[in-house]
Amino acid sequence: MPDYSELMIKAKEDTQCATEVWRDILPEVLGSRLESMYTKGSASKPWDSHIDYVPTISDVDIHITIKNDKPLFGNYSDDFNKAIEISRLCEEEFIRRRPDHLHIPRMQVIETRFLKQHARYTPPRLQDVVVLYGEPKIPKRMPKADAIRANDLSNIMDLKEYLTDFPRSMFDRTGLDWWTTIRPMTWRVSPSPVRIITQTHPNPIDVWSWNRTEIHEALLERGYEKLAKHYHGFYDTGWRLFLSGFSDLKAFRETTVHGYYVLYTTYWLADKLISDVNTSRLDL
Repeated sequence: MPDYSELMIKAKEDTQCATEVWRDILPEVLGSRLESMYTKGSASKPWDSHIDYVPTISDVDIHITIKNDKPLFGNYSDDFNKAIEISRLCEEEFIRRRPDHLHIPRMQVIETRFLKQHARYTPPRLQDVVVLYGEPKIPKRMPKADAIRANDLSNIMDLKEYLTDFPRSMFDRTGLDWWTTIRPMTWRVSPSPVRIITQTHPNPIDVWSWNRTEIHEALLERGYEKLAKHYHGFYDTGWRLFLSGFSDLKAFRETTVHGYYVLYTTYWLADKLISDVNTSRLDL
């Protein structure tokens, strides 16, 4: 059994350093174009167990706003070269600051202008983010609870096409090609159980601030044992995959299986909720 307490300390130091590197370099490179920047998500939340953050499986989530909601890059070779240069600068600076790192954190830098285009997007509360630069324009009034629940339920039901196509997309995977299956799965697995919990929680916006340990416990409290098992298993096996240097083929497959059943179970729980509501309305 790995010493997760020591590994988590090193992983936290890595994520903090990576965040600081991007905080220092982006304003310098983007200059007056950058309006604000903040970090949120698993890397910035408290960690109560090893599932709260898994190197490479988890990411460091940074949201940036460019002034006047202008695009960060255009479709030009100069912008391509600039993007490569920013990536190089940040990676090399991280390695310089953390030569004994456990991992190089996987960054996920998102322009907030894209988030605003999604009608179902629930913005974070200011108290749930760490401001890195400027003053983020985060709404002071959050969406109403019923609106959050409805959006979460719709997002779960959108999994149907992904789940239907999944067997065809993975049956020919071998070696490192398994990562092409797991990578797009990570950003679906992480929020899906949250969205099922919000359906019955009195204040759904609170649920979005929980770490994975809290989410796992809430699933068990609600009797969602199968979903809790696979949710925990996805991140637990993800650690085994990382510690193998992404060479353990069995861990690749097991991580994929756990991720699939997180999404599959979440989808059918949501479908049952919708059926129960429709039945209740008919009874009226």
